[in-house]
Amino acid sequence: MSITVRKILSGLGWALVAITVWSGSLVMLRLGVTTSLNAYDLTMLRFGVAALLLAPVALQRSAEAKRLGIISIGTMVVAFGAPYVLLIALAMKSAPAAAAGALNPGVMAIVSLLLGRAIFGDPVGGLRWAGLAVTAMGIVLFTWAGGAVTEGHLILVGTGILWAVYALVVRRAAVPALNATAIVAVGSAVFYLPVYFLVLPKQIGAAPLTDILVQAGFQGVLVSVVAIYAFNRSAELLGPLAGASLPALIPVATLALAVLTLGETPGSVEVASAILVTVGLALILVGRPVAHWMSRRFRRSSLSDRQRSSPSKRP
Repeated sequence: MSITVRKILSGLGWALVAITVWSGSLVMLRLGVTTSLNAYDLTMLRFGVAALLLAPVALQRSAEAKRLGIISIGTMVVAFGAPYVLLIALAMKSAPAAAAGALNPGVMAIVSLLLGRAIFGDPVGGLRWAGLAVTAMGIVLFTWAGGAVTEGHLILVGTGILWAVYALVVRRAAVPALNATAIVAVGSAVFYLPVYFLVLPKQIGAAPLTDILVQAGFQGVLVSVVAIYAFNRSAELLGPLAGASLPALIPVATLALAVLTLGETPGSVEVASAILVTVGLALILVGRPVAHWMSRRFRRSSLSDRQRSSPSKRP
């Protein structure tokens, strides 16, 4: 097996880990805010636990963090740290988990593609433009299926933009996966935890210990450490646009998990829109490789036809 193939397979494996955990995290956030905990509690558990685990990494790689500068670090923490998670958790109070699974990654992929085109000059072929259009159709259809646009839907659109900004900063600064994960976790804890303990409303004191431990393990370990590292690692191995677009599977995965664990019953329009978002993101992901492959096949075919049509030369 060639190094390139191993690299691609490894990148796909990391992306699958991130997608699985993130799909589950949306369901867990929805479960948390509709039962014993509130959005502020869940955000505290997520980054409090992650910061404890990753503080040694942050200290060991403090020189790399200083190289980034306060603006880049602040942007990473805001765009993918505590504010990002808190907004998603707040959105889940009025939006179902399936909506988050479609809107958040859908908007993120569209904005990532446009930012990559505008800032890095990334090529956008016909398939990717088609994917962008299909994804946008799915997002609009999903919003329309839920009736009036709620505050939660608008928040989810905003979180998709924040996620795209985070991916842009990590790409531009070439931040290693583990370092980026530690920066987000520790930076979020430093700024968020004092505010949480001093002024934010809490329900954690009255919540069952089982709920607290489950959410702490899932949000603090799987989501804040494993999934963020896996996302950054997949982007390193597959390229920034591929890494940013691979959450194409999140809409359908979240929809299925919401049905199985929360008892949500999406209508046919919601199912169709989730599939549209997934297909659109898949087109964005594979657009360039497929176009490159088709171009090579066309050139080879044309060359072969010219060789067959040209008269053979005899000595």
